[in-house]
Amino acid sequence: MVDTQTVFFEEEKDIGEDVIIEYDITSSPRDLTPANIVDMIDSGIIEIPLFQRNYVWDHKKASKLVESLLLGLPVPELFFYSDGDDDFTYKIIDGQQRFLSIYFFVKGRFPKNTDSRLMLRNDIVEGKNLKDLLSDDNIFTNFTLNLYDEAQKPSKYHGESFKSLDKDTRLKFRLKRFLRTVVIRQNKPDDNSSSMFEIFNRLNTGGTPLNPQEIRASLYYCKFYVTLARLNENQQWRNLLGKPTQDLRSLDMEVILRSFALLITGKDYKPKMVNFLNAFSQKSKSFDEEYINYLKELFLSFVDSCSKLEDKAFYRNNRFSKTLFESVFVAVCSEYIQEKSLINKKIDSTSFETLKCDERFISYLQSGSSSTESIKGRIKRATELITLSEE
Repeated sequence: MVDTQTVFFEEEKDIGEDVIIEYDITSSPRDLTPANIVDMIDSGIIEIPLFQRNYVWDHKKASKLVESLLLGLPVPELFFYSDGDDDFTYKIIDGQQRFLSIYFFVKGRFPKNTDSRLMLRNDIVEGKNLKDLLSDDNIFTNFTLNLYDEAQKPSKYHGESFKSLDKDTRLKFRLKRFLRTVVIRQNKPDDNSSSMFEIFNRLNTGGTPLNPQEIRASLYYCKFYVTLARLNENQQWRNLLGKPTQDLRSLDMEVILRSFALLITGKDYKPKMVNFLNAFSQKSKSFDEEYINYLKELFLSFVDSCSKLEDKAFYRNNRFSKTLFESVFVAVCSEYIQEKSLINKKIDSTSFETLKCDERFISYLQSGSSSTESIKGRIKRATELITLSEE
């Protein structure tokens, strides 16, 4: 099945050598019951990274997991990551959808639709508690199991909610069903955040594995990432992107991240792009509030500078071109960020169309790669051709 969230954006080959790092990690197995999981989520011991990734399972898939537990069938093991001792919280490496499905079933509530899932993520970003949001009927509806067998006949537990189960079944589900969980701690290397990313990337084995941006959002969560999320909601940006609804896999947020990374540290760029963005995300954790606010306003002023361009100006071959957007963004913003000022002019539409048709610029885009030559070449050419004009 084609991922429609992905094909909205142009494809890109992320070339470069993979650096092999040896790890020293400790893994500790633990068996958790659904009651343990609910208590750990409510208490904050388990970090539910809804900022990292939306809850994407549908009603039927969540119901199937619950049914497996009710029947005493095993489910795949889950992975936590911990960077401290037992009094630290745990990040979910692999299993967020399963954890939340169990939690929602016990609580008797389930996200209504795509819009409600985005609302849920935005509320979590704003610091609201998941437990407190369950009563919001704009986000949640009541959770009853949706279960049919292969002959489309309802199974034994079809239509049941947690509360409608008989007492013995509820007790058995809460306290006598176990999920094997493995807690991972990294011992060495202790000075290389990319190793944490690799642990997430290789151990994340669920039916819909996290993409690199979703992993970053968990590992590098900070005030700058909150600002990225808020910028991604901006209506002018959504109009420029040509996508009213936020991407469930955060690929739109990654476009903003890439643009800032190339603007701020692009002179030091070397492949792979995934490693470059990881390093920049780590760096962003040290940005102070004043600098983050400036970057926010700079981005908004750039979006406003695009107001004279045609609809879907940044599209190539019917897809939004990340490479075109970031090239123009860096070309326009470079002078302003040096002076820590905001853009007060508009991109000249004629110069923009000239860039889009320029053979040398197109050759860098058509390479389809994140090579140093391609990235620096297209930014240089955009800088040479793009001009600004007074309003």
